[in-house]
Amino acid sequence: MKDAKRRLKQRCETDLKHIHDAIQKADPEDAEAMKRFAAQKDKSEKFIKDNEDKQDECWRKIQDLERQLQKLGTERFEEIKRRIEENDREEKRKVEYQQFLDVVSQHKKLLELTVYNCDLAIRAIGIIEELVAEGCSAIKARYDKTNQELADLRLLVHQEYLGVFRRLYKTLGQLVYKKEKRLEEIDRNIRTTHIQLEFCVETFDPNAKKHSDSKKDLYKIRASVEEELQMLKDKMASALEQFRPTEEALRQAGVEFLHPIEEVEEGNLNRRTKINSYQSHLHKDPALVVAATREEIKRAKQLLLTQPSRTSPTRARQIGSPH
Repeated sequence: MKDAKRRLKQRCETDLKHIHDAIQKADPEDAEAMKRFAAQKDKSEKFIKDNEDKQDECWRKIQDLERQLQKLGTERFEEIKRRIEENDREEKRKVEYQQFLDVVSQHKKLLELTVYNCDLAIRAIGIIEELVAEGCSAIKARYDKTNQELADLRLLVHQEYLGVFRRLYKTLGQLVYKKEKRLEEIDRNIRTTHIQLEFCVETFDPNAKKHSDSKKDLYKIRASVEEELQMLKDKMASALEQFRPTEEALRQAGVEFLHPIEEVEEGNLNRRTKINSYQSHLHKDPALVVAATREEIKRAKQLLLTQPSRTSPTRARQIGSPH
């Protein structure tokens, strides 16, 4: 608004200058026109006087100069007609010039009033700008303070969410590890059952049907465990995706923390190292290897017994019966 008033003031001042130039230009034109009119008038007066003199001479010579007198009369008529037209034009010019002065004077007053109003508006806008600037400064200070408090609160919430996510991710990681180990155990049981089935087929053992059913049940259990494992992995991926904004916010805030993924991987690595150590110890003693194999077969039977929804009680008793 302030810039608009300044531009309006500038245009008004430009128009005033143009009006002043037009007045200065019109005054010499008016003087020149009056000079021309006076010269034409003097010339006309002289012409009329000469014409009258010639008429007097023509009257003395009327018989000889009748044609010339008629011609001079016509010229006089034309000159008087032209002079009347000149007078009309001059009067019209004076009226138009006076109208021009009146319009210019009125417009000049309006422009001066507009310039005055623009000055008042500029001063008022300046005062309002100062008031708005003070208000904006106060609002900005309040906003910065509130924003800082919200940032501290968000950081606290992110830190709390880090703890919740760590517990959730570690729990899911442990469940995934257990499900994977269970899959490995089921695969070993499947291989063991397959060996027993092949042995029974080779020896025409009537327990071959039982081992075949056990193998089918183990495959069903494996599919169920694999589905549960995939569901747990999907939950871990979803939880990790939801944790990314919190992770970025903590990194930007300079908060150092051990990522739960690293904790889960480190825990799984420690478990695998411990199990590998146990397995290497078992392979050194053949008796321990035989005992471990028997224990693995026993766990496979117990696993089938713990799946009532997929295995009937009669089938479970058959699987658990001695060979």
